[in-house]
Amino acid sequence: MNAVGRSSVWTIDRKDVITSVGADWDAFADENDASSLCGASVVGRSLFDFIAGEQTQRIYQWLLTRVRALDAPILVPFRCDSPDMRRRMRLEIRPLRNRGIEFRGVFLAADFRPYLQLLARNAPHSEPLLFSCSFCLRLRVSDREWIEAEDAVVRMGLLTREETPRLAYGVCPACNTSLRDRFDRMGEPHTTF
Repeated sequence: MNAVGRSSVWTIDRKDVITSVGADWDAFADENDASSLCGASVVGRSLFDFIAGEQTQRIYQWLLTRVRALDAPILVPFRCDSPDMRRRMRLEIRPLRNRGIEFRGVFLAADFRPYLQLLARNAPHSEPLLFSCSFCLRLRVSDREWIEAEDAVVRMGLLTREETPRLAYGVCPACNTSLRDRFDRMGEPHTTF
């Protein structure tokens, strides 16, 4: 699934319930230690069961509303990292008949990196929370600074701990500005998430 240009597809109905996943969905879940998220366990559930963070959910609700209202696709850059790989992707959100929506996550680039336990689903995590941007996956290390996970692990001394902080999700200022600018180009009024 990590090949550049490959894509993963899923669809939702008018009530935002997942109605189908692509043929490679289960393989991707397995590759990422997330076999509990296989197609059979996600189909029939709300998309929002799988989007962490109130701010991120608001953005996705707004995106879905715009795609349906404009009857036009929206493209959103994002990252979908694993503990040992950085993956830059593009999310294509397209309208379907009856107000359904198709999502297509397209792999743009993938780079290997040293393993980061912080990003492992099954690693022991503890308090306090560490905030990650839902789109670029940078981590907040201060009120004004968001940096790459590798740099945050070193700066915060997380390599020497048996447990790592639990991640919570939101949107960093840079991605918030980028998303607002993208919406402004679509003729939307200034949006606050």
